[in-house]
Amino acid sequence: MCSGAYSILPQPPSPDARQGESDYARRIMASSPFPRPAPIPANLRHPTARIDISFNGNQALIPRAEELARELNLPLAITGESNSDFQLVITSERLELRDVRNPRLSPVCVDFTSLDLRPYSNNLSRRQPLARAIGKKTRTVVDATAGYGQDALLLALMGFHVTAIERSPVVAALSRDGLQRFIKHTGINLSGRLQRVMGDSRSLLPALVPRPDAIYLDPMFPPKRRKSAAVKKEMQLLRDLVGDDADAVELLDICCAIAGDRVVVKRPDDAPPLVPEPSMSLTGKLVRYDIYLAQHWADA
Repeated sequence: MCSGAYSILPQPPSPDARQGESDYARRIMASSPFPRPAPIPANLRHPTARIDISFNGNQALIPRAEELARELNLPLAITGESNSDFQLVITSERLELRDVRNPRLSPVCVDFTSLDLRPYSNNLSRRQPLARAIGKKTRTVVDATAGYGQDALLLALMGFHVTAIERSPVVAALSRDGLQRFIKHTGINLSGRLQRVMGDSRSLLPALVPRPDAIYLDPMFPPKRRKSAAVKKEMQLLRDLVGDDADAVELLDICCAIAGDRVVVKRPDDAPPLVPEPSMSLTGKLVRYDIYLAQHWADA
């Protein structure tokens, strides 16, 4: 079993991996209503956690492990022994993130195959808070903090044209794996509806032409104190890898200058707005969507 219900945010490539970043991005991109921006070196923090690539013992998986290690510019642990904090492990079924420090923790993977995709399910209903927050007239959406990509996928399945930007090569690899298995499992063709790009949204957003109607943000912040021990362990694993999103306010400011109509920020239901006085808010069961209309932001 692996846990796919957790979002994680960016971890940048090393300076030596900059050249490989554009090749990697080209391989994972699908067609999109937006032109592909030129690669822009991102000024990102480097993770303090150590991570390497491994496989589950099947020798036939070695070439895939070697390729992934080259893509992410990470060391390959062929023998299975690791001095790292985390391992990206290739199995015959999926790509998993494992905590080497605590093997008792379940691995983390991205799994969309269990999503309820019935036409009028809560996931795909245009009446649910996420869809309503994005807006009835919206056609193009940028998910600027894509993480594992579940919200971007759901928006694409609702009919929006979505560009999902993720600045962590590790998270992008996990998301790509989950999306590939989803497509294989369902047979759904997402070409023209979902484009995935690896890079820093702060640099990539100004390069988008035409401007998207809406930009969606789901930043990670320090966890609430009142949480179950099990959730704490899973979330702590991800936070140890990529850290919190310290530049969220800066990114929101950029988004409001770029979005054609609105910026939507997903927040815990009891958390304050990322920036005071959103234009409006919609509340779900556990989260709230704060909406910043571009015109109101410009007039402020």
